[in-house]
Amino acid sequence: MDMKKILSDCDGVLLDWNYSFEKWMKFHFDMTVQDPTQYSIKDRFGTGWMLDPEDKFYLPRVFCNSSRIGSLKPLRDAVLYVSKLYNEYGITIDVITSLSLDPESIKLREANLRHVFGNAIDRVICLDTGADKDEALEEWRDSGLVWVEDKIENARTGVDFGLDSFLIDHPYNKECQDDTINRVHGWKEIYEYVKGW
Repeated sequence: MDMKKILSDCDGVLLDWNYSFEKWMKFHFDMTVQDPTQYSIKDRFGTGWMLDPEDKFYLPRVFCNSSRIGSLKPLRDAVLYVSKLYNEYGITIDVITSLSLDPESIKLREANLRHVFGNAIDRVICLDTGADKDEALEEWRDSGLVWVEDKIENARTGVDFGLDSFLIDHPYNKECQDDTINRVHGWKEIYEYVKGW
């Protein structure tokens, strides 16, 4: 196992996508979150506003292809502890993010991550908006690497693929009661776990 590598989602794990998306929704549609315990955008913001009911990723895709995607703020304690992991142990992060396939959006995502986290970011793998991560995780199947997510389904995929899954705590994933997944508030717990290696 490569003990110098952590696999991580980006939005809701490294960067605070929800904060920026909520500001964008308020500005463009005068919509605010109605139920923060819901993961789907439709359920979070309420019904009756969907611009395209056949495409649940329509608004997230528009947002992810906007210039705002290049200036997301870090989530909670991510900067401090990702930096400590890199500076103290030489651990880098391979980011697997369901962002967009648009080359300009990908450039903005990479620039944002490298600006916030510096050399701690090794690879950035961008998938389409809302895409599952099964195929992308195949490269690390049965490696036992740490895999950090905020979406329950993707954390469970990590377990199925032989990864050590961590779920960053959010109101929308509270119902996850899975002993095979390590629930954490932020990167401090991941840092403490790595210290035990």
